[in-house]
Amino acid sequence: MKQNWLKAILPHLAAIGLFLLLAFVYCSPVLEGKVVNQGDMKNVQGMAKEAKDYYEATGDRPLWTNSMFSGMPSYVIYTGPGTNKIAYFNNNVASLYTPAPVNLLFLAMLCMYILLCVLEFKYWIRILGAIAFAFCSYNVIIIDVGHITKMYDIALMPAVMAGIILTYRGRLLQGMALTALATAMLIYNNHLQIIYYTLIMVLCLAVGAAIHAYRTQTLPQFFKASGLLAIAGVLAVLTSMDSLLILREYTDYTMRGSHSELTLDKEDVAQKKSTGLDIDYAFDWSYGKAETGTFLIPGYVGNSSGQRLSTNSNFAQQMVSLGVPEAQVEQYLAQQKLPLYYGAQARGTSGPVYIGAIICFLFVLSLLLVRSWLKWWLLAVSAIGFILAWGKNMSFINDFLFYHLPLYNKFRAPAQALVVPSFAFVVLACYALQEVANGQHTKDELLKALKKSLYITGGILVGFVVIANMIGFSGASDAGMVQYLGQMLGGEENGRLLVRALEKDRSSLLLKDSFRSVIFILIAAAAIWAFIQDKLKWTGAILVLTAAVTIDLFMVDKNYLNNESFVDDMTYMQELQPTAADQQIKQDPDPYYRVLNLTTAPFDDASPSYFHKNIGGYSPAKLWLYQDLITHQISKNNMKVMNMLNTKYFIVPDQKGQPVAQRNPDAYGNAWFVKDIIWAPDANTEMKTLDYLNTRDTAVIDKRFQAQVGNFKPGADSSAYIKLTKYGLNKLEYASHNSQEGLGVFSEIYYPAGWEATIDGKPADIIRTDYALRAIKIPAGDHKIEMKFEPKTYFKGLKIAGISSTLLILLVAGILIYEAIRVSRRDSVFKTK
Repeated sequence: MKQNWLKAILPHLAAIGLFLLLAFVYCSPVLEGKVVNQGDMKNVQGMAKEAKDYYEATGDRPLWTNSMFSGMPSYVIYTGPGTNKIAYFNNNVASLYTPAPVNLLFLAMLCMYILLCVLEFKYWIRILGAIAFAFCSYNVIIIDVGHITKMYDIALMPAVMAGIILTYRGRLLQGMALTALATAMLIYNNHLQIIYYTLIMVLCLAVGAAIHAYRTQTLPQFFKASGLLAIAGVLAVLTSMDSLLILREYTDYTMRGSHSELTLDKEDVAQKKSTGLDIDYAFDWSYGKAETGTFLIPGYVGNSSGQRLSTNSNFAQQMVSLGVPEAQVEQYLAQQKLPLYYGAQARGTSGPVYIGAIICFLFVLSLLLVRSWLKWWLLAVSAIGFILAWGKNMSFINDFLFYHLPLYNKFRAPAQALVVPSFAFVVLACYALQEVANGQHTKDELLKALKKSLYITGGILVGFVVIANMIGFSGASDAGMVQYLGQMLGGEENGRLLVRALEKDRSSLLLKDSFRSVIFILIAAAAIWAFIQDKLKWTGAILVLTAAVTIDLFMVDKNYLNNESFVDDMTYMQELQPTAADQQIKQDPDPYYRVLNLTTAPFDDASPSYFHKNIGGYSPAKLWLYQDLITHQISKNNMKVMNMLNTKYFIVPDQKGQPVAQRNPDAYGNAWFVKDIIWAPDANTEMKTLDYLNTRDTAVIDKRFQAQVGNFKPGADSSAYIKLTKYGLNKLEYASHNSQEGLGVFSEIYYPAGWEATIDGKPADIIRTDYALRAIKIPAGDHKIEMKFEPKTYFKGLKIAGISSTLLILLVAGILIYEAIRVSRRDSVFKTK
């Protein structure tokens, strides 16, 4: 029995070893202690810095942060360790404690391998599919830019599907355990858009399974399996209630889940159509329909928006012909990345979604050979994925879905939906190889299907090339490039000549990559033909195919995530080093003031948050109140609004472009008494009043809060003050003095879901004032005022997550032990072919 057990498990250990080897070889700089220089992760570090420092200093979970957008909940940034026991398994055990980004590539290969084991494919088919899935160009690109939680959830998608399919195939307990664990990890990583796409795939799979059960008269088994899967899903969701419950509450106050009360301009009115994002904003990064050719040809629309060209390029030769010395051209090209991309995504892209020419060829072959009902599920989700990815480029469908499909209007960047067909293409490609190898088709049938697939794939490739030449090679950035290059090289006409040369480089890239795709397709077709004709054994054929897929993807991927992407820790942290302006500001002993950095994109960059309590920041889920303030006041440089936000410093560029700190002596401080109130009948009036209001002496309040304030005239004597006496992220304390009953305005962002106030220990109402701030009615005399952030939803979620994640782990462990005792190894679904 022991010998049989070892014999069964050794091939899987060998596969794991191969996956580790490939991941480490691809990411070899990690062996030198280097890390990926990820721009988005630097944003994350800036966003989380204050919250992390607070947790390390106090041990309390930071639920609020003042380092972003003048204050916002830190639920989507950092709250310290949660109670979800799945976290340790997700972050360490599942990826065998490997360093980033080795862990992500390994996890993706492992999860696809598990799915292909469940589907009972031959051993090397599983390995080929695992490699193809993990090294899809989109995956390495998002690793390069730092979309880590997205990549975690993409990697876990196959494991979720494996658990569901295993359950529907009658392995009820094994399938339930795998589904519960994989889904719990998927939800823990919390990339909601990938989770949403996964849910669409699951629903389509359930429909397909129901139809199959009806046709095979196995509906009782289907319902039994579905019931167990429902239990697994509910338990998986409960494990992440520490994040899901509070995130649901928070979303109601953000751009993602609600909308502005304003109707001051067309954008405000348009937003009313949706309870989520504005549709134009949401459909940024919509993939072009023709652009889908990148699945087959990596350079179909020019690769990325920033790419280095060689000195042999048409662009370089044109520069030389315009009189630029060759040495200067070489230096320019070494420093400057040029926009080869000319696709439909107006904001550009970091690279294409290339799944592999061989995988596309095998996908076509699968359509001719595969009879399993799962083929129709995979085709259906592929079609759905493409349609969603096209976004505004198929508006007659996607506009309807945006306004009617539940929760769909919370997400942006539709091109992300291509993760679905990327997954499906790999599985169907593996199905095709399984059909070739399983002996269920005659030689003539296989040869006929192989020839048809070759013709069809070749025809599609030629069709894409023809379409590209018909559309042309000009891109959205070309007009700007003409001006930029013209200014640099003596006139607009020279700029046009260089852009035309750039178009020739795009055309050359298309032809080169089309040719390379043809070569890899022919290699795959030759290997399969040799096997069918008995000129090559299966092992030889599949090794050729696996090597070809790996080489193909590695060559393309290295354009994006390569050795230059890795830096040592010191270099990585250099961009997070304080400037002289930052250091000057940090000398201020005041514990709490705000800074607006105008040397960067203030509302799209969180790096200033690493050092300061920031007026700006980066977040795709800003509070709507604050976004309105940015749009209608801050972006218009309303200094009265800047002052009420306690903007004590501005960082501006000097004549040499270096950041310089400028102190604002008019900032109001942390809180103040006002002498008058203007009651606004609606939000529009409240916002427009801020255009001219002296916010130091007068507050504008929506009349909906009048009952809380009452009919009183706020007063403030000459010695009246409100002073901050204790600063914390979850608690603020103030001392107030005023001989009259007054209205205290606090330079804090209004957020009713958790902030509570007391005066001398007695509850006090927090009133929304000046559209986005907090105010409290304060009696005459000396008082102690406290504001605490204690969202009950969050603490409720912590309890649920702790209990349910413990139960899930115990359930999975119990099922594994039970199955290990009951089922012999030779009956395992993971038996190696």
